[in-house]
Amino acid sequence: MPERPLLILPTPAEPEKRGNRPGGRGRRHLPTRERQAQRLGPRFSVLQRALDARRARLRTEAVGLVPEEVIVLETVGSVENFVNAVRRVDGLEWLGEIEVENIPPDDDFYVPDAQDAPRPDKVLRGRLFLVFSNHQALQQLLSLWGLWTSEEQLGWGRSTWGQVFSQLRDVRPWGLKDRLIDTGVLDDWQERIEHEEEVVPCEIELWFRNEEDRRLAARERVASLVQGLQGEIVSEAVIQDIAYHALLARLPVAQVRALLGQSGDDMALVQCENIQYFRAAGQVAGILAEGKRSTDHGAVEEPSLPLGEPVVALLDGLPLQGHRRLAGRLVVDDPDNYEAYYLASERRHGTAMASLILQGDLDSSEPALNRRLYVRPVLRPDLRDWRSPRVEVVPENTLVVDVIHRAVRRLFEGERNEPPVAPHICVINLSIGIRDRLFDGALSPLARLLDWLAWKYQVLFIVSAGNHARSIELGVPASQVSAQSPQEIQTLVIQAVALDSRNRRLLSPAEAVNALTVGAVHEDASSPGAIQRAVQPYVDDGLPSVVNAQGMGYRRAIKPEVLLPGGRVVLLETYQGGQNAVLEIYDGTRAPGQCVAAPGPSPGDVSYTRYSRGTSNATALASRAASRLYDVLYELQNEPGGDLIEVVPYAVWLKALLVHGANWGSGGEVLDGILRTSQNTRQFKEYITRFLGYGVVDLARVSECSEYRVTALGGGMLASDCKHVHRFPLPPSLSGKRHWRRLAITLAWLTPVHMKHQGWRRAHLWFEPPLRSLQVARQQAHWQAVQRGTVQHEVMEGERAAAFVDGDSLEIQVNCRADAGVLEEQIPYALATTLEVAEETGVDIYNEVSLRIHAARVEIAPSG
Repeated sequence: MPERPLLILPTPAEPEKRGNRPGGRGRRHLPTRERQAQRLGPRFSVLQRALDARRARLRTEAVGLVPEEVIVLETVGSVENFVNAVRRVDGLEWLGEIEVENIPPDDDFYVPDAQDAPRPDKVLRGRLFLVFSNHQALQQLLSLWGLWTSEEQLGWGRSTWGQVFSQLRDVRPWGLKDRLIDTGVLDDWQERIEHEEEVVPCEIELWFRNEEDRRLAARERVASLVQGLQGEIVSEAVIQDIAYHALLARLPVAQVRALLGQSGDDMALVQCENIQYFRAAGQVAGILAEGKRSTDHGAVEEPSLPLGEPVVALLDGLPLQGHRRLAGRLVVDDPDNYEAYYLASERRHGTAMASLILQGDLDSSEPALNRRLYVRPVLRPDLRDWRSPRVEVVPENTLVVDVIHRAVRRLFEGERNEPPVAPHICVINLSIGIRDRLFDGALSPLARLLDWLAWKYQVLFIVSAGNHARSIELGVPASQVSAQSPQEIQTLVIQAVALDSRNRRLLSPAEAVNALTVGAVHEDASSPGAIQRAVQPYVDDGLPSVVNAQGMGYRRAIKPEVLLPGGRVVLLETYQGGQNAVLEIYDGTRAPGQCVAAPGPSPGDVSYTRYSRGTSNATALASRAASRLYDVLYELQNEPGGDLIEVVPYAVWLKALLVHGANWGSGGEVLDGILRTSQNTRQFKEYITRFLGYGVVDLARVSECSEYRVTALGGGMLASDCKHVHRFPLPPSLSGKRHWRRLAITLAWLTPVHMKHQGWRRAHLWFEPPLRSLQVARQQAHWQAVQRGTVQHEVMEGERAAAFVDGDSLEIQVNCRADAGVLEEQIPYALATTLEVAEETGVDIYNEVSLRIHAARVEIAPSG
C-alpha cells in the first residue's frame, strides 16, 4: 500500500427523481414542400419501378416469394423516434441507420449565416434510415408522401413522417454499390483471381429479420443462389441479441471472375434483397511492424510463485509459451487446436502482445506483472500467405463474430457442458482489427458484439484503434525536403496526416461504445540505430503516432479515448516520381520501437526479441496498466469505505481510472499551433480529439496520491431519471489564495444497448462540472463531445482566488437517463476526482481532504 493511497468518498445520497435533460438543435435551412415534391417525386417513381421489376423477376425465379426491397431514406439531421413511425406502417420493417458526416451544403440544405445566406464552409450531418418494404408498404409510403406534399393531415401517429419528408435528401433502393463496391470485397476477389485460387471465400451478411421463419427463408434463398453458382455455404452465425445473421460462402473462382467482368445487372446473388453486405473473409489480423530479432540477454525476473489469477484475457495469436520472458506466466486455452497450424517461428503477434502485457517494453526494464495472463488463440497463420513467416489472421473458414462470441462466452459460461474457464477475467485485450472495414458511421457487427458482451458479462474490452501504414505526402517538393528543419518536417507531417483523415478512420471494432479504444503515442525506450534515408517525423514529445487510426466514433463519440506508448515510427524519403515529397513508413530491422519477446530462427530459440510499433502495442500496454490498477483497487478494499469497490464491477473502475490518468499535455499545444485555423477555431477542441482522444495515460497519477495531488473515488448504481450527489471536501488552506490548480473528474459506465433504436446506448450518465466552487474553467476536450460515449472526462484549470470555508465541498451530481428506448436496469458507474495544486502553495491538500472524508464518513455512519 502506498504512503498516500487513493481515497474513497462517502456513500452519496439516495437516488432522487429528476427531469429529462433539455437539448437543442442546430439551425439549418430546409427546402419547401413544393421544392421537395419537385426534387424527390421522380425518385419515388424510380423506387416503385424497382419493386415492380423485382416482382416480375421473382415470378420467373421462384414461386411463393414475396417481393421486398430495402429502402434507403437519407435525411439531413436526425429524426427522433423514427423507428416507431416505421412500425405504424404495415409491411415496413426497421433495419437500422447509418450516420453520415460531411454532407456538402447545396441550394436546398445548408446552414444559414446572419443574413440567411448559405455558409459554404459549414458541412452538414445526416442519417441513412434503412427499412424493408413490400408492395403494400410502399403504396402506404407513397400515400403519406402525397398527403404531405399536398399539405394534408398524415393521420394519427404518423406526424413523424412529416419531419422525415421535410429533411429528406434522397430516397433509393439498397443496391449493388452498397453491397459490394464500398466494402473492399472486390479488391480481395481480384487478388485471389490473380493468385489463381480455385475457390473464393466470402462473408455474406444478411439483413437481420426478427421472425425466425423470415430468417430461415432468407437463409434458404441465399443458399439456393450460392448453390446455383456451384458454391457452398460452410458456416452460419445467428446472434439475435445483436441482430446479426451471416453466412460464410465459398464460390468457384470462375463465377467470381464472371461477376467482376460484368455490371451485375443479371447476377441474382448480388442483387438479392436479403443481403446487406458481401465482405472478404480472413481480414481480421494483428498488425505488427517488424523489427530484427536479437538474443535477449536481459535479466529475467523469475515468477514468484504462486502468481495471481489472471484478470486480463488476450484474444490474439498463439504465443511462444516457452519463451524465457513468458514461461510460467501464461494460461493458454486452445480448444480449437490452433497450435497444430503454427510453426514456432510464426508465433509473432501473440508473443509480442503477451510480452508487452506481462513485461512492458523490455528496454524500459519494468517489473513483470504479478499475475498470469489468460490467452485464447483466435488468429492463426494465413494458409494463402507464401511468405515466411506467414501473417496471422482469423481463419477464412470462420466468421470472426462467431469466433469472438464463442471465446468470450467460454470465459464466463463455458461450453459443451464444461464450466467457465476464467470467470474472474475483467479485461479482454483485442489488439486486432478488420483491415478492410473502416468505420463509416454504422456500428460493425463485431463492435455491436463487444458492446453487448461488455454489458452482459460486465467486462472491459480494450481495443486497438488500428494502424494505417499509408505513405505520407508532404506539401513540399521532394527536392526541398533536405532543406527543411526538423520543426518544419514535424509541421508538414502533422498537416499531411490530418488532411488524409478520410483514409485513416478507425478499424472495426474500435468504434464499440462500451469498449476503451487505444491509440499510440510516438514514444518508446529504445536507442535508435542509424537508418539510411530516415526522416524523423517529430521533434516534440506527446504526439500521436503517424500510423494511428483516427476518430470520431459512433454518433461522434470521442475515439480513441486514450493514447499509450506505441513505439517511435521512422519515415523514409522515397525517390518516386511526382511533385511533392512522399515518405514511407519504415518497417525494417532496426530500432526505434518497443522491444518485445519474439520467436527465434530455430524452433528451440526462446531468448530472442524484436522491435515493433503500432496501436496493437499501445493496447497491450493499456491492458498491462489495467492489471496493475486492479491490484490498486483490490488493496483499497481494506481501506475506509472499501466495500464500495465490490459494489461496482472492476471493469467499470478500471475504465474510469485509465481515462482519468489521461491528459493532452504538450502534444495538445503542438497540434493547436499547427492545425488551428480561422475556419476551424470554433470546433477545434472537438476536431483535435480525433487525434488525441482524452490524451496520454500517466499511470502513476491514478495509482497513488501526493501531498499536492489527491484522488478520490465514488460510485454506485443508478436507475433512469435518478441522481447521486458526491461531495469532495475542499482543503480550507486554499481558500482565498491565488494559485494554479487543476480539477479532473472522470465518470465511466457500461451501458445496455438497444438493437433496434438509432440511439443504441440505453443509458446516458453525465455530470455538470462544479466550475464556480474553485474558479476553474474547462480545458482540453469539447464539453459536448465528452458526453457522447460511455466515459466523460473533464479537465479544468484556474488561478483566480476562490473563497470557501471549512466544511465546503465540491458537489458532483451524477445523473442517469434513458437514451434509447426504456431503461429498466440499474447502471453501475465509477467516478474519479482529482484536485491538484502547485507545489509552491506548500499546502498538504491530501491530508486536509483525507481528514474531512474520514470525518464525513463517521458523521453519516449508522448508529447501533
